[in-house]
Amino acid sequence: MAVAVAQVGPDPEGRGGMAAVTRGLLDSPLAERYRLTPIVTYRAGAPLRGLPVFARGLAQLVRWQRANPGGIVHVHSAVRGSLYRKALVVELARLLRNPVILHVHAGAGDIQDFVAGRRRLELRAFRATFARATRVVTVSAAGAVALQRAFGRDDIAVVPNAVPAVELPEPSANGRPGVLYLGGFEDPAKGGAVLVRAVPALLRAQADVEVMLAGPGEPPAALSALDGGRVRWLGWLDPEAKARAFAAAEVVTLPSISEGLPVALLEAMAHGRAIVASRVGGMPEVLEDGREALLVDPDDSDALADAIVALLRDPERRSTLGAAARARVSGLSEPAVTRQLDELYREVLTR
Repeated sequence: MAVAVAQVGPDPEGRGGMAAVTRGLLDSPLAERYRLTPIVTYRAGAPLRGLPVFARGLAQLVRWQRANPGGIVHVHSAVRGSLYRKALVVELARLLRNPVILHVHAGAGDIQDFVAGRRRLELRAFRATFARATRVVTVSAAGAVALQRAFGRDDIAVVPNAVPAVELPEPSANGRPGVLYLGGFEDPAKGGAVLVRAVPALLRAQADVEVMLAGPGEPPAALSALDGGRVRWLGWLDPEAKARAFAAAEVVTLPSISEGLPVALLEAMAHGRAIVASRVGGMPEVLEDGREALLVDPDDSDALADAIVALLRDPERRSTLGAAARARVSGLSEPAVTRQLDELYREVLTR
């Protein structure tokens, strides 16, 4: 019988990158080799119901363990409140004698900020939790270094997020060059405020540009002062709407302040879009500046605007960068990444 693996984390049908990663694993080739069970400990947009959701998740994990002694518990975590919750999951799973993979989906900057705000006793408890996990995984080399410094593990595995194969989009027929941002305004680390500061310069430099803003949260009031005909708030996009947005975009921008390895970046690469991104987290690990994208320093709205305008005015360079990005991301296909996780699963079963 196939080994059971509990995928513990956010609702895989919910919003956000970590939910998308979990959803992708449940639909990946891993599901053919292991019995994957999602165990939901968090649902976005339900703050008042957060504790009951978490409690039900813990109860489900106990029932799952009784039915699957020795099964693998794969715990997906961010930082902040997520890491507190998942530390309890790790401790429970180890108490039940299950092998545990603690998979941290957070950027180096977020990890450093989290550690800087913790008391000594809290950090000692987190270090103990990280030590008890059978393996610790993260999505970028920068994140692995930050976790090692913070929590003392020197054997952290780096497994990048996977991207499904996509068809290249048909060229947009809207007649305007489009700039797409998918990070929303719920999490300041996504750099939405940086892009808002850059938008006036974009509108002045490129009279026919259309700036498309999408993702979780609500746009800031500053957007209301901009030209509404050329700045559009799209809100949260389902997969079909996101594909249309990629087709309408000549440039995709990810101006993050801190980042792991965002799914939106991998999707933009797979769609062959020209990318302007911040030089943070795992993004420089999969994008070479000037070859597969233009990279700028984080929180530099002037540099961000200049890079976007340069690409809007240079169709040949957009095409070259987009093709190179699409070729690069082929190494992060679902089969390639799930092979890495398969090796980790096999390893923890032997410990």
